[in-house]
Amino acid sequence: MELSVVLVKPLYEGNVGSAARVMKNFGVRDLVLIKPCKLEKEASDMAVHAKEILKRAKKYSSFEAAIRGFDLVVGTTAESTDKDDYFTRIAISPEELRKKLEKVNGKMALVFGPEDSGLPNEELERCDMVVTIPTSKNYRSMNLSHAVAIILYELTKATSYKRQATSPRLSGKKEKDLIVENFRAIVNFIKYPKPKERRKIFNVMLTRIMGRAQVTGREANTLIGVLKKIKKRLER
Repeated sequence: MELSVVLVKPLYEGNVGSAARVMKNFGVRDLVLIKPCKLEKEASDMAVHAKEILKRAKKYSSFEAAIRGFDLVVGTTAESTDKDDYFTRIAISPEELRKKLEKVNGKMALVFGPEDSGLPNEELERCDMVVTIPTSKNYRSMNLSHAVAIILYELTKATSYKRQATSPRLSGKKEKDLIVENFRAIVNFIKYPKPKERRKIFNVMLTRIMGRAQVTGREANTLIGVLKKIKKRLER
């Protein structure tokens, strides 16, 4: 698995520099920034020997543009839950994430939100999976670079996450979006669930199911073909 770290609207340049340093510690070189704060001397000082990661960082003005091209998008949150009716923030641990990635290949974005608020629901809904670091209930929020360090440590402590080229290719974001779009068209046609606002929840839930299932490219294309035929039959 080819790993990138995505920082959404980071507020403090020192944290961005520290995150770059942590990335170099664990051999991760691709940093993506969405509407970052100004990156000047403090960012460079905190990066220490990872200044080249800062210089090469890709910058975007929107979340959608930043995640385009990734096969798997994993969001992070300190506010996790195990309640089914609040599934947007149902999260797995870093260890569980590593185990899920051991036998797949592709490009993964590990997304961190702003230091003061974390990722909002709208962006978490676009993630295939959500991961949380189990911290004390008395103080859940962590420093940004510390959170990056813990998750990267877990993902890279075994070399399995970036191994064999013979591993199956994970379905890309475009393929998964096509599956969701075709499902959306079908459920709209049969008017299920009846309240339209529930259909949006259905779509987000489907995205999460797809992410946890680790659907391969071939599986995704087969499923897309079947869904397209169902849609055509319903439209007759």
